[in-house]
Amino acid sequence: MQKLLLSLLLLAPLAQAQNMITPWAGSAGESSWTTPWRVADIPKLQPPQRSVVDIDGRNALQIRADSAAGGLLFPLDLPGDKAWQLSWQWRIDKTLKAARFATREGDDYAARVYVLLDYPLDTLPFLTRQKIRLARTFYDSNLPVATLSYVWDNREKPGTHARSAYTEQVEMRVLRGPETAVQQWQEEQRDLRADAIAAFGSAPSKILGVVFAADSDNTGESLVSYFAKPVLQNSAP
Repeated sequence: MQKLLLSLLLLAPLAQAQNMITPWAGSAGESSWTTPWRVADIPKLQPPQRSVVDIDGRNALQIRADSAAGGLLFPLDLPGDKAWQLSWQWRIDKTLKAARFATREGDDYAARVYVLLDYPLDTLPFLTRQKIRLARTFYDSNLPVATLSYVWDNREKPGTHARSAYTEQVEMRVLRGPETAVQQWQEEQRDLRADAIAAFGSAPSKILGVVFAADSDNTGESLVSYFAKPVLQNSAP
């Protein structure tokens, strides 16, 4: 019995630290996604081309955008107060020339990762609550209350952050800037609870999803970006 209990105790952390994100597709060249992955496009904007490719020994999501915007969403329903660690690898072929961080006219990024967050509506200011309710009624019933947006920028240094030019409910954070070599893989790891608290003052009630995306609709430029090895784990079960 003691041996059995010891084995269960040793195995428990491994089970609890499982990756909550499953691979995006079965093999290279596919553009139909394994459940629950689904495309995340923006109404009235041209969507990018998305496919799975083998590159540098990685099974990667490739996004090609030519005056386009969109990504690939992995929906979640996880308690936001847990110590979730999100890691991934990404690379871009080139930076965008005309993009401007956190501005409406230049709101394009060669690669970006969104983390969708939920907060109780009664914790928000009245006008913010009303805007979210209207947006959910007329546009998207699943619209998140808040979003962390990690970006690869063409001008700003890592660590730069600001609210989106479109909404105060999106916090933009630069992870890679112009000093980062292109056509090389970079690895990221983020403490989602800590980032959410820093951005919005408290931990979210839920994590609703992760989106790997790119956009060039404002600048009209062309880009190719890659994402690989997405992992979401609870670091302190």
